[in-house]
Amino acid sequence: MSEPAKNPGQVPESYQPQQPEAEPALERFEIVKCGPYRFIGKAVYVRNDWGNPHAHTGEIVQSVWKAKDWIFKTLDGIAESATDMPYGGGLYMWDKYDEKSQLQGYIIGKFMKENTPVPEGMDYFDIAEGYVAKGWGGYVEKEVNEMLKNSEDYANASWQWGSEVFNDFESLGNGVNVDISSGYFIACTLKKKGRKRRR
Repeated sequence: MSEPAKNPGQVPESYQPQQPEAEPALERFEIVKCGPYRFIGKAVYVRNDWGNPHAHTGEIVQSVWKAKDWIFKTLDGIAESATDMPYGGGLYMWDKYDEKSQLQGYIIGKFMKENTPVPEGMDYFDIAEGYVAKGWGGYVEKEVNEMLKNSEDYANASWQWGSEVFNDFESLGNGVNVDISSGYFIACTLKKKGRKRRR
């Protein structure tokens, strides 16, 4: 699995992940420093065809949840590599995206310490030290994006990564159900503020 793109672009406008029918409510929001982490789990890359009903993009992305029992049991076995973000979930990646391939990555796993050895058969995505916007209250990606849009100090960096996060893995069964996700995290950066001119 490659590291995040060195020259990242913007998330494609056509990217529209599945969302629950019920409107989620943003219960809590915060922006904190985070990382570095190594997100370890099982990944799949698919063409960004969320708007194409014949592409089966959603079904392919969700298919990796069939391995969730093995993934979380294996990662729980290396507790010494756990971090201050003990959540598991599905992380969206754009490290292989370009205009031709339009590949979007999705990896099921957990935030582990940087340089954690990757268990056999698993993949990883390295997350550099930075900032993360955390929204709690369900699948609140839209709400977190809106908070970042209105922020005076932080800029949305979802072209790096974004993640559904869960606290209760057992209730997930072997298929993802965003209705019971506990939150959504989005990478962000500090905005560059211009210097005032001296008179």
